[in-house]
Amino acid sequence: MPMWSKRLLRQCEALVQIRCVRGKAPVTLHDAARKLLEEHKVQGVLGYRKGSLPFRTRPYLFRDPCEIEELVFTPFCGLNLARYLLFLPQGIERVAIVAKGCDGRACVALVRENRLRRENLLILGVPCPGMVDTRKLAEWEGLKEHEVTLRGGEIVVRGVAYPLASFLDASCRRCRYRSPLVYDILVEGGEVPSLPQEDTLRELRSLPEEKRWEFFRKELSRCIRCYACRNACPMCYCKECFAESHKPSFLHPSPTLRDNFVFHIGRAMHLAGRCVECGACERACPLGIPIATMFLAVSDTVREHFAFEAGVDVTAPAPFVTYREDDPNAFIR
Repeated sequence: MPMWSKRLLRQCEALVQIRCVRGKAPVTLHDAARKLLEEHKVQGVLGYRKGSLPFRTRPYLFRDPCEIEELVFTPFCGLNLARYLLFLPQGIERVAIVAKGCDGRACVALVRENRLRRENLLILGVPCPGMVDTRKLAEWEGLKEHEVTLRGGEIVVRGVAYPLASFLDASCRRCRYRSPLVYDILVEGGEVPSLPQEDTLRELRSLPEEKRWEFFRKELSRCIRCYACRNACPMCYCKECFAESHKPSFLHPSPTLRDNFVFHIGRAMHLAGRCVECGACERACPLGIPIATMFLAVSDTVREHFAFEAGVDVTAPAPFVTYREDDPNAFIR
């Protein structure tokens, strides 16, 4: 067996070793993280810590068991922590990551692309109720974090209940995997509401081509090309991005409409078959541009034509490097 096949086999075996917690007392996130550090099974736990502003959290690498009390998981933990696995400080060989469904998919995708070693990664799976779009809370002036709670399929703001789905990010409303598909420890989570999976692209698909073009033209004309979307994406890890390349140069530094289209369409092409649909790009955008719409549409196309979803199965071949004689889609023949 070739060496690369043996290496892939070892990664596959490591990735599918899922520890089942049925029949056991559920373990809390704090207990699991603290125990891992105390027993020196990992050198750090990558999780979330309360931010300096309301409804904000920040990534944090917990190294001391005494710090674990500050570890949080709330509906405002929208950052995809898998992104930060690529930039761990020196000396951290084995790390645990707090992973909701899309974070777990990103971990699987990064392992498949040989950016992470599965044996050095311990996944703490957390059931996810969905991430709240904080921009939708802006209409309540002076709103405090303790005034917002989740209750089943509702969100309660200052004592008034609203449908939770109307406050979730677009990516969360169409989420297929609220709990991680791959994990080492599945921790006790809050109630995960049974929300109908929404087709957030239905309205866009129903528009004629000219109207769709106008939608993207209007939205991307606001883009200042700060690259926050790229920097938040767990699958954008090139040492030199084409957007900042000088030899050759693809884009002008100024955010013109033409170059904005080149940048976003270029990213969409690079992420085809790789996007884990976490919506981190859209949450990072300072102007609130619904940029995830483009990537979700590409993911739907890949799913339809190639029966492939990124980060779901480590053994599945990449959609653009495989061929099947029984492929059901005539377009590929």
